[in-house]
Amino acid sequence: MGDARTPLILRHMLVCLGFLAASWLFYAPPQGWWHNAYFGDGQDSVAFMWFLTWWPFALAQHLPLFHTVYADWPAGTDLAWKTSIPALGFLAAPFTRPFGALPVFNLLMIASPALAGWGVYLAAMALTGEFFAALAAGVLFMISGYEIGQNLGHLNLSFTVALPLCVWALVTAARQGWSTPRLAVVLGLLLAFEFGVSQEVFTSAMLFAALTLAALWRLHPAARPVLRQLAPGIALGLVLCLALVAPFLWQMLRGWGAARGSMSSPAVYANDLLSSLVPTPLSLLGGRFFEPVSKGFLGNFAEEGGYYSLPLLALLAVAVWRGTAASRVCGVVFLAAFIEAMGPILLVHGVPRIYTFWYPFAHLPLLAALLPCRLSLYGWLAASFIVALWLKPGGWRRGVAVLLCLAVLAPAQSAARNWRAFTAPPVFASLPQGAHVMVLPLFAREMGWQMLSGMRFKLVGQGYLGTGRPAPFRDWALYEPLWENDFTAIDPAGFAAYLAHFDVQDVVVLDSGYEFYSPGIDERRAAAQARALLAAAGWRSADGTLFTPAATLSPAALAQAQAQQTYDAAALLRHAHALRRERTNICVLRHYAARWHIPPRMLERVYAGFTTMPLPARGITCPR
Repeated sequence: MGDARTPLILRHMLVCLGFLAASWLFYAPPQGWWHNAYFGDGQDSVAFMWFLTWWPFALAQHLPLFHTVYADWPAGTDLAWKTSIPALGFLAAPFTRPFGALPVFNLLMIASPALAGWGVYLAAMALTGEFFAALAAGVLFMISGYEIGQNLGHLNLSFTVALPLCVWALVTAARQGWSTPRLAVVLGLLLAFEFGVSQEVFTSAMLFAALTLAALWRLHPAARPVLRQLAPGIALGLVLCLALVAPFLWQMLRGWGAARGSMSSPAVYANDLLSSLVPTPLSLLGGRFFEPVSKGFLGNFAEEGGYYSLPLLALLAVAVWRGTAASRVCGVVFLAAFIEAMGPILLVHGVPRIYTFWYPFAHLPLLAALLPCRLSLYGWLAASFIVALWLKPGGWRRGVAVLLCLAVLAPAQSAARNWRAFTAPPVFASLPQGAHVMVLPLFAREMGWQMLSGMRFKLVGQGYLGTGRPAPFRDWALYEPLWENDFTAIDPAGFAAYLAHFDVQDVVVLDSGYEFYSPGIDERRAAAQARALLAAAGWRSADGTLFTPAATLSPAALAQAQAQQTYDAAALLRHAHALRRERTNICVLRHYAARWHIPPRMLERVYAGFTTMPLPARGITCPR
């Protein structure tokens, strides 16, 4: 039996290498990518590199794994509700330690869509037994809007190979008669790995797995004996998974309340009804032409993974209508993902129209952490399997139809040319080991510089590991303008007290290095204002880059300045800066509600439920 299976295994390995080679050619790493560039948009890519560094670093230094003081010193940050990718961090640790997180991150990003496509190929191969049908399914998922979009910077969301491998394990177990322990071990390890990559994807996968099993039981009576046979293995696999992730899961449950402030709005990050038919600039065909339309979608293009295209939707409809019971089950899953990805409020070209059935669930624990647009993942998985089942009988017409769909969905090179130069300024190498440092202006790249310096210093009140203003820093009146780099609005005496209270030892001020993180911001002007504020606060620098305190505040002066600058949560709501921002936001919501002829209370509820610092909307009056 081993000899008979060898050619099949070799073919699977060759397909894997083919997917990886295609991904490498598409993303085309530039010269210097190993040490001086990374792939991705925004701060998220830097955060993932930091996480890849953190796990082996914490183990080597015997530090708490789920809490770090290297960001937001001295309070620190709970990592359980962050996208901390512990599974990838531990898996890549043997390579991260000698080579650094930057090249490891780049390789994982390039490999993510390829491995996901290969996983779908294996699952489709087990499902259909037809090589070209499985290959087409794998290619479709590899170039899907979900994978291409999330791979712009969300390593935790694009590295989804474990999900199709779970499908492969279940189908193979059913067809080859795996024992219950074997299925339990394979399934438990795959699910635990996925939990360690993305808890969000794991949670949504459980929901769609339950839906799929229910649809399979209802629509495919012939599969019921197989489901009964697999049930013990599935149950034991879940038990094994929960046992493996229990420490992480317990930490998440303990930190649920604090995590609410770090969640994005599901009403914003939801698929627009038009997005299924209108390509974004990430698509080669029509992406730029339809950009004036796709710009009206809320969220961002990386999250708009629901562009299926008219040809593919037509093919799916025909395939489900004329297909087998398995095709109909996949059709139910696709339809559910299509609808649920639209979120709690139906959007049509960015305009909220009506509540959907998802609205009551959007505020529940765990479900509140799911962004609806990311449920497109299951729509693409279902679509890939429908295509594989459609191609199983063969026929050139079906093959041509699938090739047409693949051509329409081909990603644009703009999605691949997403490399950013990345080096650490020399000043960070001169900092004392373990120094408490603040980097100004604040634009979130300081995490990457910390990572490139070998975790040499701790960041005081800084560190992009999620959204929200962390406590206890936000209890200072100056923290809001400091967060916004509005240095002219900060009192120097209060700033001196802030720096002394949180034991800041060095402040680094840089004129550049934030370009991608601060579009439209005059970096040099912000840096000059930061230097002026530090000088007025009694800090000195020989080169204008590294600042140290010229004198130590007396305990009496520190207490007096601190008393003037700190305030409780109720006072925070009365603070003029926060009040002005919240009044502006609420008035903008009311303006658009009137323009769209919808009740303003609907938008206000969404805003109040998911914003970081909400104010009672009823207490705000807007100018007419």
